[in-house]
Amino acid sequence: MKDRSFVLAILLAIAQQALLAFSTYFIAMAGATLSDGDLTLVLRYISFFFGFALSAYIVSSLSSIYVTKASNSIWLKYTKSALREASSDMQYASEKNKKSLVQWVSGEAGSTITHACGFYVGLVSTCLNIIMTLAVFYLSIGLEITIAISISLLISATLVAFLKNRIKKIAGDMQQKRLDALLSIELTWDSATLGSLRMKSESFESLDTKTRSYFGEVDRYVLLEQAIACLPIALATIVVAATIHTAGIITAASVGALVAMLPRSLQVFGSIHSLSIYFSQFLLVRAKMKNLHSFVSKLDKHDRLSSMNLDHIKIEEHHSSYAVKPCELLDQLKNGSITVGRYLLSGSNGSGKSSYLKKIKAAAKDSILMTPEAQFINLDNNLSTGELRLLQIEKALCSPPPIVMLDEWDANLDLDNVSRFNAILDSAAKKIVVIESRHKR
Repeated sequence: MKDRSFVLAILLAIAQQALLAFSTYFIAMAGATLSDGDLTLVLRYISFFFGFALSAYIVSSLSSIYVTKASNSIWLKYTKSALREASSDMQYASEKNKKSLVQWVSGEAGSTITHACGFYVGLVSTCLNIIMTLAVFYLSIGLEITIAISISLLISATLVAFLKNRIKKIAGDMQQKRLDALLSIELTWDSATLGSLRMKSESFESLDTKTRSYFGEVDRYVLLEQAIACLPIALATIVVAATIHTAGIITAASVGALVAMLPRSLQVFGSIHSLSIYFSQFLLVRAKMKNLHSFVSKLDKHDRLSSMNLDHIKIEEHHSSYAVKPCELLDQLKNGSITVGRYLLSGSNGSGKSSYLKKIKAAAKDSILMTPEAQFINLDNNLSTGELRLLQIEKALCSPPPIVMLDEWDANLDLDNVSRFNAILDSAAKKIVVIESRHKR
């Protein structure tokens, strides 16, 4: 409701249903007036019917335009919010979390927000459609049929309340299984293009299993949804049919109004069917939107970052080979006593070099940490891996912050490029602090 386009879409949906209610009322009055033989008045009512109906459809189109604007705007705000939240804590900084977040915002979040915007506008529109149509029925035909239709709404709401927990569980399972299926696509690509025949076969089997599991949850929900939708409308149809055949309830004028409103009667039954689906989907959409808000907090967290063991990491000044303790370097960077220089991290695999660089990044927000997977600019995919990395580092060093960290920057670089880049780092280290770990000694 904080999005202006969404509020406008809701207001236009309300206006549309008010206009449709007026059009329904005038066509009912035209049917009721036929028995009096006043054709001039009948034609006047019909003209009002067409005028209000046309206005309603124009307003409906405007509402659809603003629904699209709202979904785009809200998705962008959500994506930026999720990125800010995840990037504010270096404990979330991992390749796995990056992939999960990218898949989430480009897949589940986009489809959920688009569906939710249209859903809420449709829910408001359908509710008003039924309420206003029932009001017109009451004014034109009488109380009995109005009550008969209202009973179906009560049945639908009761069914949804009874199945509330089941719908919530299905919503969570659907989102998680969809994400699992999306994440397995990248794994299938690598296994199919770079792996053995057995790996290729197993990756496709895994993708098939995860996708079918997601589809199974969708099928179960649709069956539940349609059961909730069809039962009330079936009961309402029976009750209305019985009511109009009951002696003393229907008069000549009300028959004329009912005949004139038969298309609208079918529409209101369709609206009740839709509202039953909306009732069941309301819980589903709410559960999905809550999952959007809690997604980042569920990412894997590197909890040991704040209390990691630094004993297995060695740091030395690049040219003098002067040894510096990791905790001392971190303190000096925090208090600003070191402003230039080039420092080399060393240690065995698993000693925590990458985690230490993330720890510095967490302490020094205005810094750059370049990992083998990081990409800061759009690059030409026709270049080799080494060329892409070299170009990216050169771009980053054009106007660097006070601290630049590089994690295994020399991987996939030949000796000529390593020598070339050494010169670039030496030059940069005269103005800023450069901290690096090397793939090769």
